[in-house]
Amino acid sequence: MVLGTLVCGVLPVLEVAAEQAGVTVTTIEIRGNKRIELPAIAGRLTLKPGDPYTPENVRGQIKILYDSGYFEDVQVETESGAGGVALVFLVREKPFITEIVFDGNKELSDDKLKEKITIKSQAFLDQPQAKESAEKIRLAYQGDGYFNCQVIPVVQTLDEDRKRLTFFVKEGEKARVKTVYFDGLHAATKNEMFKVMATREWVPWYGLITQLKLPSFLSDAGVLKREEMNNDVERIKDVMLNKGYLNVQAGLPTVELSDEKKWFVVTYTVMEGEPFTIGEIGFRGNTVFEDPELRQGLKMKEGEIFQRQKIRDETTRLKDLYGSKGYAFADVSPNVIPNTVDRTATIILTIKEGEMMRISQINIHGNEKTKDNVIRREIRLDEQDVIDTPSLKRSFQRLNNLNFFETVEILPAQVGVDKVDLNVRVKEKPTGQFSVGGGFSTLDQLVAIADVTEGNLGGNGWMGRIRGQLGQQRTLGLITFRNPYLNDSLTSLQLDIFRSATNYVTYYEKKSGASVTFGRWFSEYVSGSFSPVVEQINYSSPSATAPPLITRQLGNQTTTGFRASLTRDTRDYQMDPRTGWRTTVALAFGTPYLGGTNDFYKYTLDVMKYTPLPFDTRLSVRARYGVVQGLNTAGDHKPIPLTELYFVGGINTMRGFVFGKAGPVTTENTLLGAASELIFNFDFIFSISEEAKLNGVIFFDYGKGFAESTVSFPLRKTAGLEGRWISPFGPLRAAYGINLEPNPGERKGVFEFTIGTLF
Repeated sequence: MVLGTLVCGVLPVLEVAAEQAGVTVTTIEIRGNKRIELPAIAGRLTLKPGDPYTPENVRGQIKILYDSGYFEDVQVETESGAGGVALVFLVREKPFITEIVFDGNKELSDDKLKEKITIKSQAFLDQPQAKESAEKIRLAYQGDGYFNCQVIPVVQTLDEDRKRLTFFVKEGEKARVKTVYFDGLHAATKNEMFKVMATREWVPWYGLITQLKLPSFLSDAGVLKREEMNNDVERIKDVMLNKGYLNVQAGLPTVELSDEKKWFVVTYTVMEGEPFTIGEIGFRGNTVFEDPELRQGLKMKEGEIFQRQKIRDETTRLKDLYGSKGYAFADVSPNVIPNTVDRTATIILTIKEGEMMRISQINIHGNEKTKDNVIRREIRLDEQDVIDTPSLKRSFQRLNNLNFFETVEILPAQVGVDKVDLNVRVKEKPTGQFSVGGGFSTLDQLVAIADVTEGNLGGNGWMGRIRGQLGQQRTLGLITFRNPYLNDSLTSLQLDIFRSATNYVTYYEKKSGASVTFGRWFSEYVSGSFSPVVEQINYSSPSATAPPLITRQLGNQTTTGFRASLTRDTRDYQMDPRTGWRTTVALAFGTPYLGGTNDFYKYTLDVMKYTPLPFDTRLSVRARYGVVQGLNTAGDHKPIPLTELYFVGGINTMRGFVFGKAGPVTTENTLLGAASELIFNFDFIFSISEEAKLNGVIFFDYGKGFAESTVSFPLRKTAGLEGRWISPFGPLRAAYGINLEPNPGERKGVFEFTIGTLF
C-alpha cells in the first residue's frame, strides 16, 4: 500500500523533472494533519524553498514523513509556476490510540496481559507493534498451556479523535498431558514416578478438583510444566537410586503436541543399569563418638539394597547427634564408592566435627513491645550453655506458640573458636483484638458478640479478655486474666468470672461463678493445673416433655470443689500442628463438705496425635473417654448435676449431629445428656492457603454418649468436610457432617460453624 502511494505521488514529479531540468522548489505546504503541529512536521523535512527540485529530493522527504511513525499515508501534489515548482504534502495520520482493552481473557488477567504488550495507549497506532503485542499475548497463553489461543487486534472508533485498540482473545482449551511414557523403565512403576514428579497424566476428575481449588498437588496433575522437566529427570533418578540403581541415566523428555493442540505425549528415556547392594559402611574423622555409638541409630545395613534417601537421612541424624552435644557446625560428607564387579557400594561418612560451641550472648532483636524476659523464658538455652540442636528447635516452637510474632528466627553466629552468639530475631504482630458482630450458630442460634482480648498486656505476656454474648439460646458474660509465668517462675495464674444463661429447650439454666486456676510446668512438655471452683446454678422453666431426670433437679444448686488436669503436649505449633501428641487427663470433683449441694466426680481422658504426610497434609486422630458419677455421703448415687453431663453431638464432638443428639434422648428426641462418652475423630487436613492460614479437612467421626457409666458398641458414625481459618479475630471453623446411619427422626446432615475454639 505504501509503495503504491509512493509511486503515485512521485511519478508526476519524475515527469516534470524530466521536462524542467534545473527547476527549484518555490514553496512547501503540508495538509491533512490533525494532532501533529505543522512546525513539528516541517522541522523534519530537509528540503527547503530554493533547493533544486529533483525526484530523489522528493522521495527522501516522503520517506522522512513515513519514518516519523505518525502517518499511514503520504502523497505529493505539484504545481508548476514561473519561478519553479510548489510542493504540497498530503498526509493522513495514523489512528491515535486513547485506550487499550482486552476481551475474552478469563485465565489471564488484564494486568498480566498489560505486562506482556509493548504497545502503549495515548500514542499513534504502530501496526507492527500491535501484531507483536498480539503474539506476546498468544505466547503468554501458550506458556500457560493454551496452545489453541488466538489473539486479534482490532481498532475501534470512539469518536473522530479517539480510537480504542482491543485485543480479542479466544483462549481455547488448555492442553493437558495425556500420556507419559518411561522408555526402558522396568524396576519401578509409573505410579511410583508420579508420586514425586511434577509431570503427570490428566485424569478427568482433576478438573473438578481444579474448580474447587483444592491443594495444588491434586489439581496440577496433567499440567505440562516445562520449567520442571529438568527437576523431573532428577526425581526419576532419585527413585531409581533408592532402588539401588547407581548407574541409572535419564535424559530430557521428548514432548509431542497433538494435531488438535489439546494433548501432550511425554516420553522419558531411562537406562537403568544394574542394582547395587551396600557392601560396607564406615565413618571417618569422628573423635567425639566411637563407631559403635554412631552405629546405634544407623538405619542402613550391609547387604541391603542401596538407597540414597537413607544416606540423606543418616547425614541429618549424625548432624543432629553432634548438634545435641554442642557441635553446632559439624558437617557430614557421604562418599559412595561403587564396585561394578560384584555390584556393591561402600559408603564412607566423613565427619568434620569442628569445636564444641558455647553460647556467649543471647541477643534479641525486633521486640518493640514484648519485653526481653518474655522471650528469654521461652528459650531453652542460657548464656554459657553448650549449644544443642534439639533445644534450638524447641525454642523456636515455644516462641511460635506464644502467637505474638509473625516470624521467628534463631541464628547462631560464631564469634570465637568455641563461642557463638545466639541471635533471636522476631517480627511482632498485633496481639490485641476487638470485635463486635453477630452471626448464627447451631447451638446459640442468632447471636451478637462483643469481645476485647489482649494476648500480651503491657508486653508482659499476660492475657486479658472481656467477652459478652447475647443470643436466642444463650447469653454469656466472661472476664479472664492470665499470667502464664508468675514472677517468671514455672507457675501460672488464671482468674475467671462468668455468668451465663442457656435455653436447652427442655429446661433453662443460669450459671454464675468464679474460679482461680493455678498451673505448673513439671517438665518441658508436661504441665498441670488445679482450680478451686464455686458455681451458683439455677434450673427452671421445664417444657412439657422434660423427663424426671430434669424436673427433679429444678431450683438452685451450688457446686463447690475443684477441677484438675495433667497434660503432655509435644505438638510443634498449637494453632495449626503438623506433628506431635497431646494427652490430657482431667478430674472434676464437687462435694457438699465445702458448702455446695452437688456431690459428684468426673474424669476424662483426651488423646490426640498428629502425623505429617506428603504435600503439607497431615492426619489427626483424637480419642476421648469420660465418665461422670453422682454420689452422696452414704456412698449412694445421686442425680448427676445437669451442668456436668456430657453432650455428645455438634462441631466440637460428633460433627453431623445436632448438639447433644449423639447421646441419650427421649422418645420425643429431647436431650438428656450423657453419664459417659467415647469419641474418636479422624481428620485428614490439607492446606488451602498457607499464607491465609486456611485449611480444609475431610473427617470421619465415630462415637456416642451413654446414659450409664458403661460404654457399648457399635458407636454412631459420621463423615464430612470442614474448613478451618486462623482469622485475625480468632479460629473459625465451618463443617458439614453427614449422619451415616440416621435413626428415625434424625437429620441426615448438619452444617455448623464456630468462632474462637480449636478442635
